[in-house]
Amino acid sequence: MTLPKTERQDPVAWCEQNIQLDYGNFKRKNHPLLVDVLRAAAESRGAYVGLIGSVQHIKTLTAQLLQLYSLHVSPASSAHYDLTGDALKEFSDDKFTPLIDSTERILKLIPDQKYRKTKLYTSTPLGHVRLLSANVLANRNSKTLERITADESWAYKDEEKWLEQIHSRQNSFNWQWQMFLPSSGQTEGSELDQLWQRSSQHTWHVKCPCCGEDIPYIWKQAPVDGKVPPGGIRYASRDEVTNTEGEIDWVALRESVYYQCQLCEGRIDWDPGAQHERNLTGRYIQMNSNPDPQCVFYHYNALAHAPWPELVTKWKRSTIARSRGDLSGLEEFVRKQLAQPWNESNYVSAEKIEHARGDYVLGEKWEPKSTEPIMFATVDVQKDHFYVIVRAWSIIEGELHSRLIEREKVYSSGAIRDIADKYGLAGATMSRVFLDGNYNSIQVQRLAAENYWIVFRGDKARDFRHSDGLRRIYAETDYIDVGEGTIGAGRKLVPQIRFSKHESMNRLSLIRGIKGRNDQPVWTYAKDAGAIYERQINAWQKISKTKPSGEVYYDFINRDPDNDHYGDCEKMNIVCAAMAGLIGVDSEPQQKNSK
Repeated sequence: MTLPKTERQDPVAWCEQNIQLDYGNFKRKNHPLLVDVLRAAAESRGAYVGLIGSVQHIKTLTAQLLQLYSLHVSPASSAHYDLTGDALKEFSDDKFTPLIDSTERILKLIPDQKYRKTKLYTSTPLGHVRLLSANVLANRNSKTLERITADESWAYKDEEKWLEQIHSRQNSFNWQWQMFLPSSGQTEGSELDQLWQRSSQHTWHVKCPCCGEDIPYIWKQAPVDGKVPPGGIRYASRDEVTNTEGEIDWVALRESVYYQCQLCEGRIDWDPGAQHERNLTGRYIQMNSNPDPQCVFYHYNALAHAPWPELVTKWKRSTIARSRGDLSGLEEFVRKQLAQPWNESNYVSAEKIEHARGDYVLGEKWEPKSTEPIMFATVDVQKDHFYVIVRAWSIIEGELHSRLIEREKVYSSGAIRDIADKYGLAGATMSRVFLDGNYNSIQVQRLAAENYWIVFRGDKARDFRHSDGLRRIYAETDYIDVGEGTIGAGRKLVPQIRFSKHESMNRLSLIRGIKGRNDQPVWTYAKDAGAIYERQINAWQKISKTKPSGEVYYDFINRDPDNDHYGDCEKMNIVCAAMAGLIGVDSEPQQKNSK
């Protein structure tokens, strides 16, 4: 039996008649990449429709338009998922509720009853839309739903099968269920990636103004026999845009950017008007000739809508951050600008340079050209002794370099003071001496307070949110009253900082595998550091693992747990360098914006 196909108004035409956005009535010419996706999401039944794309463009808007159009034309039990409750409240306040309030056609359908329209719930006599947090188990395993939009589903926990659990709420709707998945770049091997791999893989193409052929925007071609074929974003080399101070001239870099057609090698200069004109005649082209009919996915990246010079700036800054031990910027660029699958193993190896001996000895003064190194002493505390290292860090012609200045096993706090005094690392108003406070915490805190030192506490957290909204591998400083519970309460406070043990190891491992422009390690230790030091810094090994889904990831294993003390000191020194702004960041001079 074939069910008759009901005639429904085209969703794009419906939006033009009913939707008000910040610029006025919805216009399809303002959102050319949205048109085909919205139609597919509205018309498909019993199928996943996905939109993998860059941030701040059309993904969440498409989900909202789909929900409102469907609430009017084909009302059903529906839900929109986001990662957290806070994200949903922000989505409701800033986007969804104002959109509903400006859509008269929807407001007329909502009965005049308070419960019908709340921050997280909108209902008509025939259907409703709930806003649900994906990280709440009850929201993933509750009553049946016919229509689901799941925003940024790349971030859903694959190991807990969030996406599968959410979709299981549609089991009662054998053929009419709808699931729309707008997302940034997925994790390689994840459930979302598997859906993409078997999908239609419709990819946004525009006509090259040089040859007239349809081309997808690409960042660069994959190497062939060690050479990168023509095509993609092009910009000046670092040498071409480095000024006399050895810093990148960011204006010159942005002004050098253009796109090279991967077919005719023609040059396409950046122009926002021309970019939009190309989109008006652009189209999605199916790239998978044998797709699963239940998976219709679309893809675009930021080259279709964002300024190319700004993208190159972000890319360059993220690669500089990688050279300083931080992959987070690169991951964000790949996921949120290129909308490509992320796999850490594509950008870093589990291998490190085991013997990074420098051509210098312990205690030797380091005087790099035109820069003053900054040094930190980090101390691993044991029952009756301490392991101390002093490491220096410096940015040399844009590259991060680090040297081991001192390493010592000592038996008293006085010996630590001597080392700190030798290198000018401690005083009543300044301290760059950090003690591991995870062992015998109270005693360590008192010792640090007596000497104006700082306490570190390793934590299982991956990062910490700061008051400026940014997340870092270390927390904001707490001040511990070392006299609490005694007559000396309130007289002396010691600064204590928590840090991510995993991320500090990750960054140490990354930096140890990096070579500079001279093909030498950027992170080294003195040639007379000794076998015990070498053994202990190599106790923790980074190993690759594979999930059942096929996704490759990295973890750490301690192969020598009784001999890892200098390694712990090096891990803490990484956190010091991060706090000093040396790891994972690059400062851009205040210059005029590019043309």
